Amino acid sequence: MKALWTKKDLIAATNATDPSLNFLNKINGISGVSIDDRTLQPGDLFIAFKGDKFDGHDFVQSAITKGAGGIIVSDLKLAKKYKGLLVNNTNKALINIAKFSRNRFKGTIIALTGSSGKTSTKHLLSCSLKGYGKTHSTKENNNNIVGLSLTLSRLDPDCKYCVLELGINNVGEMEELTKLALPNIALITNVTNSHIQNFKNEEEIACAKSKIFLGLKKNGIVILNSDNFWSDFLIKEAKKLNLNIHLYGYCKNSHTNIKKIIQQKEGATICFDETKDWHLNYLNITQALNAVATVAVIKELKLDLTNTLKTISNIRPLPGRGDKIIINFKYNKKTFIIDDSYNANPDSMTAALNNFQNMRNNNKNYESVLIIGDMLELGESSKELHLKLIPIIKKIKPNTLITLGFYTANICKELCSSINCYPYTSVDKLITDIKKYLKPSQLILIKGSNGTGLWKLVPFLKRNIQEGSNAA
Repeated sequence: MKALWTKKDLIAATNATDPSLNFLNKINGISGVSIDDRTLQPGDLFIAFKGDKFDGHDFVQSAITKGAGGIIVSDLKLAKKYKGLLVNNTNKALINIAKFSRNRFKGTIIALTGSSGKTSTKHLLSCSLKGYGKTHSTKENNNNIVGLSLTLSRLDPDCKYCVLELGINNVGEMEELTKLALPNIALITNVTNSHIQNFKNEEEIACAKSKIFLGLKKNGIVILNSDNFWSDFLIKEAKKLNLNIHLYGYCKNSHTNIKKIIQQKEGATICFDETKDWHLNYLNITQALNAVATVAVIKELKLDLTNTLKTISNIRPLPGRGDKIIINFKYNKKTFIIDDSYNANPDSMTAALNNFQNMRNNNKNYESVLIIGDMLELGESSKELHLKLIPIIKKIKPNTLITLGFYTANICKELCSSINCYPYTSVDKLITDIKKYLKPSQLILIKGSNGTGLWKLVPFLKRNIQEGSNAA
């Protein structure tokens, strides 16, 4: 593999010393960076990062055994024993490597944030940009300061584009992230009450998200959802910094103007600007808005849209974000599971329920099953925001409602007289019981916050139900 880091660059980045004088003497350089011996690849630099519940120095031997190309530690004995670099603070060393990498990168950085849709938009954008040049992006949703530092430390200077996802849970975090990312383009998908537990109110969330503008390069571009409630506030904040603003949405003043988005067949059809209908084969209405955000970025990069439209048309949702699972039963009967189990907040839950209702309207011969888990990190508004889901659930009229958690159990209490309701407090118990609820010709939605563990249900269903489905 290509060497991303030489001894000279690592020492320059971290101000490290080489006590043994033998760091990287037998290899040309480092091909990757890791802080986890479990996922380390041969040739990676292992940084003995210290977390709240672990110390990477305890895993140096394991990293060496698994083929680490070199190590960075703050322990002199380990540095000498394993021919590693010595620094005062390994956590700072990781961030300093990321800074060095960002400063040497000459391509375009697009950083995105938002209350929901970040990871899906990052996926659509990075897949699209690969059609125009070598592209690097955040893995999965590693969007905090450690995840961002690792992403930048693995950035090949020869890349043309880099897509970074920035996520925050508290005031003050975005400033640190954006000043490390130093983006050329910043995209905010939306601002909602997701993760409001750690904020005073939604306005404070909007303010915290807007801090992404502080890291933008000169003549930087801000891309905003014009239909979001906080768009005027975000526009005002961007103008204070004399940034270029690109709006996308249904509002007439949008630079990328949506004429319509409709659910159609297995996916959604979009009409924007003066284009003809653009059909997404596998993405629903919610994901279609992320696709339009991607188009806005491509337009600002002055790239031909043809490749992007073709690429996104055939992209499937990421696992846990609206992916469709098909269970085949006897006599050609099928049950469809919409796996939206990765996470949930009030906006994304409402969108998922609306999409499910549209799907049910188009498949009236199927029974419907809702499996929903609590939406976490909503603070004092938790009970109220969960109960607000009741009208749309009533509209769907599911044959069965299964809930996981304390707050969704209240929904069961309200609806148990008209719907078959089954509240659970343990995901393990739900997994044990799930087979008795499933049968042919069902539409099933699985949606809940990651912390409920509802996502564990999906691999169980794939592994056990599909294997035994022909017997049903």
